[in-house]
Amino acid sequence: MIFNFFKKDLLKVYSHPRSGTHFLEAFLAKNFYQDKDLSLDQVAWGHWSNRKVKEDGNSYGKLFGHHFFPSIKNFKSPGIYIIRDGRAVAYSIWKTPNFLHKDIDETISFSDFLNTPLDWTGSPSKKTNEKLTIFEHWAKHCDEWIKFSEQEKKILIVHYEDLIKNPYKTYLKIKRFNFKFKPKLSKSKLNIIKKPTGLLPNKAKVNSWSGQYTESELKLFKEYININSTLVKYYG
Repeated sequence: MIFNFFKKDLLKVYSHPRSGTHFLEAFLAKNFYQDKDLSLDQVAWGHWSNRKVKEDGNSYGKLFGHHFFPSIKNFKSPGIYIIRDGRAVAYSIWKTPNFLHKDIDETISFSDFLNTPLDWTGSPSKKTNEKLTIFEHWAKHCDEWIKFSEQEKKILIVHYEDLIKNPYKTYLKIKRFNFKFKPKLSKSKLNIIKKPTGLLPNKAKVNSWSGQYTESELKLFKEYININSTLVKYYG
């Protein structure tokens, strides 16, 4: 189903933290919103124990939805939920400054981080006592958004790995979803995002987590992705 009656609204990006949010925002801006000012002057970020403000803002900040779990109350226009391999997400959160509590941010080992319940939910900005580990949190987040997209057809699911490996296929998927009447770019005219972008950007790599996990940790990850066939298909 194509939601062209939403065409005047900006397409929002939703995600689990460290899933390629800014990368997708840049891709949308360069290929669908070339003539729009999407910038925000200031952006708050980081863990609830040490919130900071990025004074130079975000060039594509108006495309950002949120990192929280889905709720129909939050949706007035269509959006995209981007999924990234949970192994890459976990490693990125651990190594990125100010995504963990300020008391442990620079001291906790990666193995300990994987087994320590998060003190935030959805976004590092929101405090919680829910006690989910990063793998549990990521799997639950993806699962709820996938199910939400099946019920509310104004949400499109895309995968970070597809955006890296086959950007034109992802472009066409997004165009069919929300830009039916916009002229189609040829493959040679597509704007590929080649440089890291956004807040504390990662390099645009698919297997950035490779070599960081023990066999038992990888086995644990496999147990969590079995909750959803879409996750198994991509990361099983």
